Amino acid sequence: MKHVALFTAGILLTTSLASAQGLSKEAKIERLLELTNGQATMNQVFEQMKAAMAPTIPASATPEQRAKAQELQSKILDLMKSRMSWEKVRPAYVKAYSETYSEEEINGILAFYESPAGRAMQAKMPIFISKVMALSQALASELIPEIERITKESLGK
Repeated sequence: MKHVALFTAGILLTTSLASAQGLSKEAKIERLLELTNGQATMNQVFEQMKAAMAPTIPASATPEQRAKAQELQSKILDLMKSRMSWEKVRPAYVKAYSETYSEEEINGILAFYESPAGRAMQAKMPIFISKVMALSQALASELIPEIERITKESLGK
């Protein structure tokens, strides 16, 4: 059974490498972005930014202040979404991949993401990112009182 799995993995790797060989480097990078769900990841980042911004409104804020702060946060997030949409950043991602990785490395990365382990990594990435974001938010929320203290000291209040 183990030999069958290794044989199958070898065929998949050979097939993906052979199919990748016929593509231009840019097309391979586009395929990589497709396999890694670049657009969905970008959307998830915006949603997590929105969730991370919510706790920054002080608990002592009045309902009016809370509404204004939420409106401001929405405007900022909308601005970021419009300026950093997938359509606008995708060419920069392609360029960054192209300048950073050789074609041989892109082939290897593609082979990984087309493998069972790569597909599993990609499928579980949203769970992983959520866990990391939750950890980051918890750590950041611990800093808020200290940041407020430093800000008050700097402003002389």
